[in-house]
This record gives sequence, C-alpha cells and structure tokens, in this order.
Amino acid sequence: MSDTTSEHQAAVAHRASVERLWTEPVYESCVSGLKVPSASSVLVAEARCGYVPSRLLTDTPEDTRIIALDPSRAMLDQARTRIDEAGQKRIFFVPQKVSALSYADDVFKTTICVNGVASLTQTQDALSELSRVTQVGGTIVLGVPLLSSFPEFYDMLDEALRAHKLTDVLNRTQEMRTGLLNVSRVAELAQAAGLHDVEFEEVSWDVAFGSGQELLSSALVRESFYPHWLGVIRSSDRDPILRYIVDAIDTYWHQDTFSCRIVCGCMKAVK
Repeated sequence: MSDTTSEHQAAVAHRASVERLWTEPVYESCVSGLKVPSASSVLVAEARCGYVPSRLLTDTPEDTRIIALDPSRAMLDQARTRIDEAGQKRIFFVPQKVSALSYADDVFKTTICVNGVASLTQTQDALSELSRVTQVGGTIVLGVPLLSSFPEFYDMLDEALRAHKLTDVLNRTQEMRTGLLNVSRVAELAQAAGLHDVEFEEVSWDVAFGSGQELLSSALVRESFYPHWLGVIRSSDRDPILRYIVDAIDTYWHQDTFSCRIVCGCMKAVK
C-alpha cells in the first residue's frame, strides 16, 4: 500500500469516526462560544479534515480570516470538500504541523488546537509555537486527551502483562503514563509558555466499541494513545499481549458493547 493511499484512508477514517467521537464534543466544550474579534485572523492548528474551521465559519464574524493547518495533505483535501465557495474566501489551508509553524511572532488574535496533541512533549511544543504566533492579549485554546482516558484499557493491559509474566513492562507502563497529561501538567506547561488567565475544564463522555479489535483499530485510539501503549511493549511481545486484550474484552463483554471513558482537558489562556 502506498503512503498516499494510506494517508487518504487515515483521512477518511478520521472524518468518519474521530470527528464524531472526539472533535465535535471537544469543540462544544472548548471552542463554542469563544469571542473572536471582528476583522481578526484565527489559526487552527492540526485542523485535520476541517471540522473546526467549518464550524468557525458560522461562529465567528464574517470578516474573520481563518488559517487551517495540518501536516497531512490528504486531511486538508478532505477539509476543502466541506467548504462552499463563499467559505473558501475566508479559509486558507496550509500543510504545516503545530510544532513547526512558519509564521512570524504575534500574528494571530486567536489560536486553536484540539487535535494531534496527546503527550507532555507534544503539548510543550504546541504551546511554545502557539504562544509565539499569538498576539499579546490574544487567546489560545487547547483541547487534549488526559491520561485518565481509557481506564478500562489499562485494566485489560495490566491483566495481560501479568498473565504473560511481563512484570517489567508494568513499570514501563507507569513511566509511560508520566509522559501523558493531567490538569496540573497542562497548567505547568501553560505557565512555562508565559500564558496567564488560564482556564481549565475537564470534560468526559463514554465511547462504545463493538469488540476488542474495534477498540484497538479505531481511528480515535490510533491517533491518540495507541503509539504510547505500543511503545512500552517489546515488539516480540506485542501480538500476544494485544491478542489477549482483544480476547478478554470479547469474553467479558460478549453480550454488550465495551464502553470506555474519554476525558478531555479544555484550556483557554491569554498571552
């Protein structure tokens, strides 16, 4: 499978699944109701398939200019298809990632990122760049998954590791979790980025999966915690551990869906 085909499939999966399970509820909690000044520019980093920019078209003044960035050209292609001719005069799509913005300092009145950031390092890099390109007095909005998400999976992972006598991996699992996000860690990163008037809210909701395999193959999981989960398991042990987790979920919830709790941290701050 070519990289282009794979990237296109990832974009289609994101639009079909992640927008509904993550981006839409995060937008309602973090972005909806945001006061954007007239005749200003808004930057949406990690815009993916354009859900946030498309909502901003109706939620901001008509003279607002929206810059939508994403490192995936396939995602941006999906985003363009949902914007009508009038909207295309206000939205500009640019292939860039949030950790390496090409814009000068103090350009945007509002910057938003609610996708693509799941770890301490990613958040630190994102806040550093968003803070740099935001005008003094401007607003930064960040939506991130917290480490308290998917607690049910960690129970299954713990059981699988103990069943395979991989107690050393249990320690690495705890170390991995220290690299993920909670309220205090995001607050510390915001302070380190020089932000003030920081508002933070935890929002949670449940997501149901029809099977263990559906959980592990879902675009939502693949785009957030899956790389971190895999990183703690030796490559030679991954298949049996993941197979154990899938079988355990299907056994325990064989007559029901497997429901997982998602916890999002919504941060609004002023530069």
